[in-house]
Amino acid sequence: METNNFKVVPEKLVGKTVEEVAIANNAVVIKFTDGTFFDIYSSQTLKTSTNNLEG
Repeated sequence: METNNFKVVPEKLVGKTVEEVAIANNAVVIKFTDGTFFDIYSSQTLKTSTNNLEG
């Protein structure tokens, strides 16, 4: 499997609205209402939670 590394710029995510989230053992995919995606993949099992962000 070919791997591409990309740098995430947090400022480009500000103001986007999440439409859908898919969570699997080795991936998290976030779809925004503007049709863009934020994908996180790992060869190891990911730990996920649904905690509230403070701020």
